[in-house]
Amino acid sequence: MRKFNIILFSEVNSKFGMPFFKRLYNCGHFNIKAFVTTPEGQLCSYYIGESDPVNLEKYAKEHDIPVYRPQNIKSADFISEMSKYNPDYILIANYQKIFSQELIDLPKYLTLNFHPSPLPRYAGLNPFFWMARNGEKNSGVSCIALSPKIDGGKIVKQLPVKLSGNETTREVRDILFSKSLTLLDKVINDIVENKISLKDQDLKKREYYSNPTEKDMTLTNDMGTKEATHILNACFPNGAIANIDGKNLRVNRSNSNNGIKFDLKDGKVLLDEVNKA
Repeated sequence: MRKFNIILFSEVNSKFGMPFFKRLYNCGHFNIKAFVTTPEGQLCSYYIGESDPVNLEKYAKEHDIPVYRPQNIKSADFISEMSKYNPDYILIANYQKIFSQELIDLPKYLTLNFHPSPLPRYAGLNPFFWMARNGEKNSGVSCIALSPKIDGGKIVKQLPVKLSGNETTREVRDILFSKSLTLLDKVINDIVENKISLKDQDLKKREYYSNPTEKDMTLTNDMGTKEATHILNACFPNGAIANIDGKNLRVNRSNSNNGIKFDLKDGKVLLDEVNKA
């Protein structure tokens, strides 16, 4: 059985990347020649403060896989170092640096990126927040051939995912992470059977999101209850921002907490401080 040489890129604390790493290592079809992650001291903000943290660098070292933590993945020295592994594929699962065309073209076949959204919709950062914020019901996960345009490469494979529209950010994330592993299995099968095919994205339908701003997380008096519920879901468990008399306070999905009275009544949000003088 032929084994493909791959280089894996992921954030060092990624709960998306860790199950990918384990699946690729254990499936028997790949030699993971190197693992590339973020520079020393840098963590992906998505997972900071969560229980059961993961450490992909530790996992790689436990399995005798060389680890690289470059400051600049576009440098000639780094690309030259990666070339010595003669990769057939580069695989990316939650790595937030932009690749140069030279690095994209390094493997014999393709550089593949797994993105937990139904591209071209929800391109960019933090898709789980935005799906919860938008009350999204028609989601999905994607594998694309990487291009210099962020999340803009050709589609390799996608799977649809139905949501209720009332999930929290974490619930959306858990659902899409699980479905992404199913997608990975299908892509592995296509690689092994030499069935990889590419399809252009319809970039007219592209939706690009950046990280949410304070405004995106703020509840205001007389906001519609539907929008308020979506904001609360998106901000759970840290809480949305309640703007009361010019002060920003935190409110979660209950009627009274953190010194705030919070009601959804008659289709509107009603906010006030408890025991306000």
